[in-house]
Amino acid sequence: MEKTNVCLKLLVDNKAHKVVFAESGKYFIDFLFNILTLPIGYFTGQPSTKSVFGSLGNMIPIMNNLGANYMQLNELGDVHGVMTWIITDNLFIAPSSAANMITVLKTSKAQIDPLQHKTIDFQISDLEQELLQVSLKSETVLTDLFLRQTGWRKTKNGEKCSVKLIIDTEANRVVFAEAGKDLFCFLIGLLQLPIATVIERTNRDKRGPTMIGCIGNVYQSVKNLNEAYYLQCNQTKDELLIPSASNSWFEALQLFHATPNKLLDSYGGYVKGLIAYMVTDDLSVTPLSMLSGLSRLNMCSSNADPTAKLELKTVEFGANEVLRFLEASFRSETVLSDVFLVRDELDDGVV
Repeated sequence: MEKTNVCLKLLVDNKAHKVVFAESGKYFIDFLFNILTLPIGYFTGQPSTKSVFGSLGNMIPIMNNLGANYMQLNELGDVHGVMTWIITDNLFIAPSSAANMITVLKTSKAQIDPLQHKTIDFQISDLEQELLQVSLKSETVLTDLFLRQTGWRKTKNGEKCSVKLIIDTEANRVVFAEAGKDLFCFLIGLLQLPIATVIERTNRDKRGPTMIGCIGNVYQSVKNLNEAYYLQCNQTKDELLIPSASNSWFEALQLFHATPNKLLDSYGGYVKGLIAYMVTDDLSVTPLSMLSGLSRLNMCSSNADPTAKLELKTVEFGANEVLRFLEASFRSETVLSDVFLVRDELDDGVV
């Protein structure tokens, strides 16, 4: 596919060196809404976003390095059932072996004497919600889930699953766990959840923080849009807010490699054409109007003349900017500024 470029009109606050808002047509909005349908594994697989999603990114190496040896990539879940797996507190996964066990103990600097074995029986469905939420926020997932957060719901029916915990009793932490196929497949399956599903499930927990970065604002923008006025007649908000997960890990891997071009290929897209949209620096999307534009200017104005430090700038958004944009959307609250203004500084030799 040929490289696709999309033009954006930025209103830049030169004094603050940040984007006030961008004016965009349907192609950039389709790109933003497309992000919600991507599997979370795409983002956790990027080296520069390794720590964005708590411990979930730590599961990528087992897929890249060992996945083909232990599972059929076109049939997620078809792993050798007789095998057991070592899962560290921050969700690194490796086949259970003496060598891997010694490596984990050395890495964690755990002493042998205070170690204790403990077996936990549960059902995957009992802690599915809690495990997802904890894995997105914590680097000590097993400790938080099995030692500190034991109040997850327990059902009477369903297939039982067991995990053997190796606990450092002095530090009151899980060093690693030994688990079978069920837990392994469940953890890898989390990587295939669409971003929109992760946002929705994470935001169910009102006690915890909302989604990292700005991508949650894209989700909220879709919820706020009037479906009849702005979405294509063959599209519904539910297709973006409740997307279906990938059918297999193989399909997810294929999607990861095709992402920049896929996201810029509108294939009809989601929103209607001939409508201009306003995208703020933190990725809130609304139809552009004189009233919304003036309202945004008033919010950013700190002096009597709100236009004195503003500049209109047109930039191109193409495949080269996609990955940088995706990374910033999960790390930053000033995405447009980071992608388009910081790049200019580098181009001009400014450090």
